Amino acid sequence: MTRVGLVMLAALAASVASNLAIAADVAAEYRISPGDTVQINIATVPDGSHQATVQLDGTVALPQIGMIPVAGLTLAELQSRLERTLPATIFRIRLADGREQAILLKPSDVTAAIVDYRPIYIKGDVLTPGQQPYRPLMTVRQAVAVAGGYSLMRSRMTQSVQDPIDLQGAFDSLWTDYVREYFRKQRVEAELQGKPGFDTSAPAGCTLPPDVVAAIARNETDLMNTARDDAERERVYLEQAQKAAGDQIEVLLKRERDEAASLKADEDEVAKVKQVYEAGNLTNTRMADMRRALLLSSSRRLETTVELMRTRYQQGDYARQLERSVSQRRTTLLQDLAEANVRLADLAIKLRAASEKLHLLGGSRPTPSPTGAAGVKVSIIRREGGSSVTLSVDEDAEVRPGDVIEATFADSLGLGVAAK
Repeated sequence: MTRVGLVMLAALAASVASNLAIAADVAAEYRISPGDTVQINIATVPDGSHQATVQLDGTVALPQIGMIPVAGLTLAELQSRLERTLPATIFRIRLADGREQAILLKPSDVTAAIVDYRPIYIKGDVLTPGQQPYRPLMTVRQAVAVAGGYSLMRSRMTQSVQDPIDLQGAFDSLWTDYVREYFRKQRVEAELQGKPGFDTSAPAGCTLPPDVVAAIARNETDLMNTARDDAERERVYLEQAQKAAGDQIEVLLKRERDEAASLKADEDEVAKVKQVYEAGNLTNTRMADMRRALLLSSSRRLETTVELMRTRYQQGDYARQLERSVSQRRTTLLQDLAEANVRLADLAIKLRAASEKLHLLGGSRPTPSPTGAAGVKVSIIRREGGSSVTLSVDEDAEVRPGDVIEATFADSLGLGVAAK
């Protein structure tokens, strides 16, 4: 190992030794209080390890011994009390063969330790106030870090508010919804006016990144192009169908005229043949053939007339569908425009409210203040001698079990909120 490595190793060992010494001193000075958990080990008794929480009356319950007062004692004093008390107690244990055996303890058989301390509490201008487990040598800085750091939004405000990070996220989400509705309105108005496109510039005051705004505008542009192409295809189809029906009507009209002329010729021919037949110069067969020809001509004309009526109805239906398609699309666009206006008004109100909350932090993008920020006042409220005392400390001060840490921002932060 190099000389530098040996020096660093020696420094690390010295630091560890120093911390252990400090921890030992703290443990030696600490007096047990209700809420602490102590462990008492009896070496010569099977299963002789027992943990107990100090009750409100300052006692712990031990099997075969009863209640022992421990509150107010240091760990060394507790050890001494147990060494005086337990050796005077006869422990009875049951052996594997069922016999009972009495054991008289020696002072060296008993050891005591504190395994869990009362929790500490942190309140005030931190992200997550509340209860925290205590750890030896714990400092105010560590407790604040576990609580999420300082939070400006909690600074002496009487009402319940969101954390600044959540509030900023909600603010950006509102802007996203607002920009989406804004471009939706732009698109609908352009479609109603028959324009090929709309202005894709971000609305005034928008805080979203340009690429996000461009993506939202591009999506609305794609919707507009798709809807316009679909409407155009529908229009072309109906117009072509209407034109085809008109062409078919022309064909049927010509056929109807030809068949009317043919029917008139057949009727004249039948009239002439009838006169010859009545004079007795024509057979029945010839007369029957002429009548069948007249009936066939009449049937063809009737079929043409019916087909002409059906085609005219289809042509009218195509015209109505075309008008209905245009009307329904305009109605849908007007409804979309009305909904977009209402939604924009609602989002504008929410954005103003969120902006006012953010204004309390002096900017539009708040973040929790880092640990150790200037203007933070830290106090420890501690029970001593049956009463509570408030100590003004810095972040490197060590906390004790049961301490209440209070962190508040000073007026110099300029939040514009009067102290209560």
